[in-house]
Amino acid sequence: MIWLLVIFIVLLIGLILYWQLILAEGAYLGAPLVALLYDWTAERYNGIKEFSDFEEDFTLGRPLANRLYVQPDATVLDVATGTGRLAMTLFRQPSYRGKIIGLDRASKMLAVARRDLEPQYRDRIIFIQADAMALPFADNSLPVVSSLEALEFYPDPKHGIAEMVRVLKPISAENPDGGWLLTTNRIGWEAKLMPGKTWSRSQLEAILEQLPLRYVDIQIWETIYDLVWAQKINAGEEG
Repeated sequence: MIWLLVIFIVLLIGLILYWQLILAEGAYLGAPLVALLYDWTAERYNGIKEFSDFEEDFTLGRPLANRLYVQPDATVLDVATGTGRLAMTLFRQPSYRGKIIGLDRASKMLAVARRDLEPQYRDRIIFIQADAMALPFADNSLPVVSSLEALEFYPDPKHGIAEMVRVLKPISAENPDGGWLLTTNRIGWEAKLMPGKTWSRSQLEAILEQLPLRYVDIQIWETIYDLVWAQKINAGEEG
């Protein structure tokens, strides 16, 4: 009987560890552990994800560049930039001539991004190691802010969205093509195992409605992620 209890406890601990470290990737254990786990896989990350240039350009780079057609030199802040996924696809778009700020907490992920991007785009990209919960930028200062496949790993995903919207410069006569927020929402069965870190589409829409955003567009993107577009307006303006 004791052995059965021991086996049960061991299995339970194993399941909890699998949930916390593999499925949730440390999301409930604090931002430092999340960064550490990503640093451990930094050199293998792109191989694990198997990004396709064609798919990345079709779903990310080209749509974002098209939204910046009138303002092709706009600066983009990519929060939780990782190995520079968004920067790579956006730089491949001939119409985009702006600069990108890649921000991440994981130093080794940033090192991979620097290695892959700086040789060709040194004058157009800046990397910053910082916390997504307290972005080191002034209010209304950046025309485009993005964060891909990352919100569920933030200590407070709702605050993470609000922080990105805070630094986002609203659309205006001087910023006609800006104010764009690009992010993702985890979906699928694994999302149900991350309570408080993910939302249903209707829940996400309700959260975004509380912020100075319009043109909210939640698109089917990947098997486990929706792609979310929105545009910031001046507070008090009708959406």
